[in-house]
Amino acid sequence: MTEKLYALDFSHEEWKVWLEEELNQPKFRADQLCQWLWQKNTFDTEEMTNLSLALREQLEKRLNFSLPYLLNMQKSQIDGTRKYLWQLTDGNTIESVLLKQNDRLTACLSTQVGCPLGCTFCATGLSGYVRNLSAGEIAAQFLAMEKMSDRKINNIVFMGMGEPFLNTDALLKSISMLNSEKQRNLGIRQMTVSTSGIIPGIKQLSESGLGVKLAISLNAADDELRSSLMPINNTYPVSELRMAMVEYQKKTGNRITIEYALLGGVNDGVEHARELIRFLKGIHVYINLIPYNDTDGRYEKPEAESILKFRNVLTTAGFEAEFRHSLGMDIAAACGQLRRKTLANAQPEEPSMPRPVKNNVQTARKVPAPLHKNRKTESSSDGKKRRIDKPESDRYRSGKMKSARPSYRGQSEKDGDTKETRASFGAKTSKAPSKFDASRGKVDKKYKSRTVRDTKKTKEERPGKKKTGK
Repeated sequence: MTEKLYALDFSHEEWKVWLEEELNQPKFRADQLCQWLWQKNTFDTEEMTNLSLALREQLEKRLNFSLPYLLNMQKSQIDGTRKYLWQLTDGNTIESVLLKQNDRLTACLSTQVGCPLGCTFCATGLSGYVRNLSAGEIAAQFLAMEKMSDRKINNIVFMGMGEPFLNTDALLKSISMLNSEKQRNLGIRQMTVSTSGIIPGIKQLSESGLGVKLAISLNAADDELRSSLMPINNTYPVSELRMAMVEYQKKTGNRITIEYALLGGVNDGVEHARELIRFLKGIHVYINLIPYNDTDGRYEKPEAESILKFRNVLTTAGFEAEFRHSLGMDIAAACGQLRRKTLANAQPEEPSMPRPVKNNVQTARKVPAPLHKNRKTESSSDGKKRRIDKPESDRYRSGKMKSARPSYRGQSEKDGDTKETRASFGAKTSKAPSKFDASRGKVDKKYKSRTVRDTKKTKEERPGKKKTGK
């Protein structure tokens, strides 16, 4: 059996081509499908009611419309940060994080299953590398979190599991789909790519013309120390990385964010801050100082005094530097920690949510109307029989309960509305406009009908021309 294509992997243009060539459908169907998937967050073809039944059946046979299955979700009791562990269709697992900061709701998305870089302070690399994610799998994390959230997500950072620029094609395609007006339509300025310093990827982003913001995980400004923390520095040393940063800034004009994890006694000294100043001189940057979030005890958190000294050296030199508040501290929200813990358990935790079904609303079974011989009746005061198993609304339509029908203007006789009062309805209530005003004997002006003369006056009393003699 042929493996189904993943619906979220299609860009708007690819939808138009595929629908026309494979299903002989007009191109406007691409607009409809993108609206269901990316804007209405609907993945059940039965709910796509502006598509024909035949088309929906074909789509269901050929495509996979599922979102990743939620294995586990942890919510911080401190700041509301949420961490998600998803299972993909092939059984692999990835993490995503949703950060709440005032009016900002930021999604941290993974781009790979695991990571091959092996940064010594990162939990993701400790579980190894499996494969790249497709563009649809990257974007699906965003859509799945937004579907479970009480409001729209307005920012994305590609800094979850994996190195984004080791999966550049899928990364850039996911950015284009999330930004497309026909798809999610999220502003390009609301997206940031965080990299460990993969220079070809930085150059490709510079030349893409997308204008996405860039963040560099630097952590040290000299080759020896950085290589000991991040082995990728042996391939792309800091001197070449600096040149790529300058080139990116010339082409985009964007300020670059520098992420610097402060490791106690390793890279948090005043001398390290001065090296960082020399490295960043002449580049427009914003520096995020991130006190180490312990994963396995290999490193220690820096002392508060050393953190303050480090920042003061930077700000004195004219750089904008702030501490990034570590969100989700009580749920180990750093990348890879939840996945690593789950994989290490011999018996994984039970899923925190039921596996999604195609339609979780049960369809009521239609019950046939009772046969004539089973009809229930009762005798009324006049000796006639009437059915009691039929709704009153049906009896109105059948004409068998004329006395109970709603009368003029929706009032019933049980409310005191008799034939006499019906004629003067327009005079006694203002709930509905009446053409005829019984008190004045005139038609309401807004209906622009001819004036009706007072019928009580005799012909002789009516004003008119006097007869003249011949």
